[in-house]
Amino acid sequence: MDENDLHLLRRSSNKLVRIRCRDGESLTARVHSVSDLSKDVIYDIISTNREHRYARRGLKATYTLAFEDIESVEPISDSSESVGSAEENQ
Repeated sequence: MDENDLHLLRRSSNKLVRIRCRDGESLTARVHSVSDLSKDVIYDIISTNREHRYARRGLKATYTLAFEDIESVEPISDSSESVGSAEENQ
């Protein structure tokens, strides 16, 4: 993750982003907060290509992700239509 990705995360509170992780996971998340002190982001998962990781707690739980585990961050549309379409297409 570079400074542009970090800047995007910081200004994405309550917004949707696509996060690509260093281990190959790609997830759509709603950002709750970004902690420079803890160097992590707190988020809700909207969708992921690794659902098996979340079987115990489920996709409805809130998660944290360390900055060091993030490869890149992209903004995505936050309309309810696009979220519904993304979920229906999986």
